[in-house]
Amino acid sequence: MTATNATNAATAVPPRPTPTVPLFAGAGNLIYRAEHVPRFVRGEGSYLEAADGRRYLDAEAANGTVAFGYDRRILAEALAHCQDLPALPSFCESDLRLGVLERLERLFAEAVGAPGRVELDLGGAQGMETALRIAFSAVGPGTIVVFEGAFHGRSGVTSMLSSSPRYRELLAAWGLEVVRLPSPDCGICPHAAAERKGCGTGCITAASRWGSELSGVGGAGFARKVSAFVFESVQNVGGMAEPDHALLRAAVDHARANGAVVISDEIFTGMHRTGPRWGFQRSGVVPDVVVASKALTNGGAALSAVWAREPLADPRTYRPSSHSSTYIGIPHALGVTRAVLDRWDMWADPEADMSRLATRMTARLEQLKAAHPALIREVGAFGGAARIVLTGNHAPELRRLCLTVDPRVGLIVASTGMAPHVINIHPPLVIGDEELDVMTEVLDLALTALVTTTEPRS
Repeated sequence: MTATNATNAATAVPPRPTPTVPLFAGAGNLIYRAEHVPRFVRGEGSYLEAADGRRYLDAEAANGTVAFGYDRRILAEALAHCQDLPALPSFCESDLRLGVLERLERLFAEAVGAPGRVELDLGGAQGMETALRIAFSAVGPGTIVVFEGAFHGRSGVTSMLSSSPRYRELLAAWGLEVVRLPSPDCGICPHAAAERKGCGTGCITAASRWGSELSGVGGAGFARKVSAFVFESVQNVGGMAEPDHALLRAAVDHARANGAVVISDEIFTGMHRTGPRWGFQRSGVVPDVVVASKALTNGGAALSAVWAREPLADPRTYRPSSHSSTYIGIPHALGVTRAVLDRWDMWADPEADMSRLATRMTARLEQLKAAHPALIREVGAFGGAARIVLTGNHAPELRRLCLTVDPRVGLIVASTGMAPHVINIHPPLVIGDEELDVMTEVLDLALTALVTTTEPRS
């Protein structure tokens, strides 16, 4: 056995029992990936309460959706907007929909500095597919370029864009050609020097060499060309990694110079999750199409918004009937969106508040790093998102321990199969210092318990 294999064997976490799944429930979702499956009955603020009375602090904000926490008043406010129009055919218009579209368009256009149009869809994956429809309508179907570590959904089309091969095992749009640029995460990039932070000229060149005769990927002047470059300003599922700003700007510039439509996936990062209103503003890039979803409805409805600069979504380019879905005009979802947009309008300076939240989280995570140097390699926060980079692939076990280790309260944090060495933290943006202290205490207990689960076994 090699030294590396011996180390992996010593730190490997033994498999845990499969949870008991009700006979009538499908088990192919994330709910039953662990044996501890609490059943929640109510939520308030940053907390969820299970049927047995145990409380759980949600430090991942219901997959990043509940920016305002578990606030039941939002649904009551939404009902006032849609109770007179509880349903509507998908091919019919309403003042409610037009009002929401106008407000959304302004949020995108102000950041991009250009006018555009907004199309609605259901979840994030559906929004990404609509973005590709708009891009292909403008420049024709072709290759799509993404980064390694990308995640854009698990539908038949978006699973092809997402990095994990596991997402393509059961259903995938195999005719879609996707090219992956080297990982923008310096922590796992094979070109990153240990002593250097950020990307060097070689990394930027590697991300900008497609489109040549030798690259195998067509650019400007080729009939078989790249139609879209899709990126996340922060790779949530990829381990909460932020691409180097210079690298991202170079990739965007190269894509645009080769005639590709630039699509920013803001499903997770949108609406101040990483500080500014949209994550792409952190690096100064300017996309052609933006897809947003999670924070637009605070988790209260399935809705995504796809903004495209003029004339990409103009009816002469993106023709009426290019897309249809029964529920994209449902008044309930529009009412929730309107109520949430009202909340955002009342927030005086969310970007400054997110800067302060990042500082508050960083201070606590640095304390944990100092207390557990053998387990934590790096911590970092930007806006309302943070990550704990572990020294091994311990994130799934640490996530499990956070749920159970403290007899007073459970803690919900995130980890993914694409980054098993990273714990993702993205709580409600309204979280207070008392809740952050609870989060830190539970993480400290879980990290202490993690030592015993990762010790070599005889």
